[in-house]
Amino acid sequence: MSEKDEIAREVLPFLMDLFPGVPVSTFITIFKYFSIAVFSFLGIFVLSYVVVRFYIRHKSERYIKNLDALNSIEKLDADDARKKMLRDLILQCVILGAKIDFHTNRKNNSKSVSQIIWEMCCDLGLDKETSILYTCAAMVYDVGFLDVNAVYFHTEVLSAKERKLLRAHIMNSYEHLLFVPEDIRSVFFDAAMFHHENYNGSGYPEGLHDEEIPKIAQMIRVSETFVSLTSKRSYRKVFQRDEALKILNESSYWYAESYLKEIQKIV
Repeated sequence: MSEKDEIAREVLPFLMDLFPGVPVSTFITIFKYFSIAVFSFLGIFVLSYVVVRFYIRHKSERYIKNLDALNSIEKLDADDARKKMLRDLILQCVILGAKIDFHTNRKNNSKSVSQIIWEMCCDLGLDKETSILYTCAAMVYDVGFLDVNAVYFHTEVLSAKERKLLRAHIMNSYEHLLFVPEDIRSVFFDAAMFHHENYNGSGYPEGLHDEEIPKIAQMIRVSETFVSLTSKRSYRKVFQRDEALKILNESSYWYAESYLKEIQKIV
C-alpha cells in the first residue's frame, strides 16, 4: 500500500463522519485532485528553487572570471592561507551579491557598485588587501534586504510604513555577515550599517557626519547613488551619466568631496 493510500484510509472515515450522506466516491475524487495539486505545487516550488540557484551561480561564475579583485590576490605579500581566505571570501560575496540583486530586482547592482569601489581604491592608492576587502563589502552591503519581502521591490509607490520598513534593512545585516572572518568583519558591518549616512549629518541611522562615517560607507554612499540613478528602477526614469553626476553635485553636501571627485573621474 502506498503512502497516499495509507493517508486516504486514515482520512476518509473522518470525512465520512464529518459529512454524512456524501458518497465515498466524491471524497476519493476530491482527495485525488487535492493530492495532485499539492504534489504539483511542491514540484513547481522545488524546480523554481533549483532554477534560481542555477541562475545566480551561473551569473556569479561569469562575473568572477574577469574580476580584478580576485586576479590581484596572487600579487599580495601574504601567505597562502591568507590568500585562500581572501579568494574564498570573494567567491562567497559574489554569490551573495547576486542573490541580493535577484531578491531586490536590481540588475547588476552589486557588480556595478563594487567595481566602482575597486577602481576608486586603486586610484586613491589604497593597499591591495584593503581594496579587496572594500570591494567585497560593496558586493554585500545591502544584505539586510534579504529579510524584507521581495514584493516591496516591485512596487512603484510605497506607504510611509513600507518605506520605514525598507530603511530598517541596515539593522538586519548582522547574522548574514557572520561568514566573514572575525578579524575583518568590522569593514563589512561598517558598510552595511552606515552606507546611508550623509557627510553633513543628515543621514541615518545615527546621523554621523564628516569623518565619523567609516571610509567604506562614505565610498559606497556616493557610488550606490550614482549606480541607482543610472539604473532602471520601478519608481523613476534612468538618468544618463552627465545627468546623474549633476544630481550628485547638486547634493554634494551628502558626500565626502574626495570621493565625489573620484567618481567623476572613474565613470
